[in-house]
Amino acid sequence: MDDLNDPRISAYKPQRRLRLPTPPGYRRKLSKAQRKQKALAEARATRLHLVGLTDAAVIVMGLIAAAMVVMLVLILISHL
Repeated sequence: MDDLNDPRISAYKPQRRLRLPTPPGYRRKLSKAQRKQKALAEARATRLHLVGLTDAAVIVMGLIAAAMVVMLVLILISHL
């Protein structure tokens, strides 16, 4: 327990309190602007994800092409 006579504890300044989680089932509705912002953020995340996938595909295709060139060079060298 806190010492009530301690001068560092002020009755006017709230002390640390435990935060209780919100009750399940009840959620505050988002405003129209918040809903629009959330939809835009989700669309942006989807676009970035697709761009990331295409970047990964370009890298993989480049590696496959490089491997094919190396194999072709090895085949040409071995037949000479």
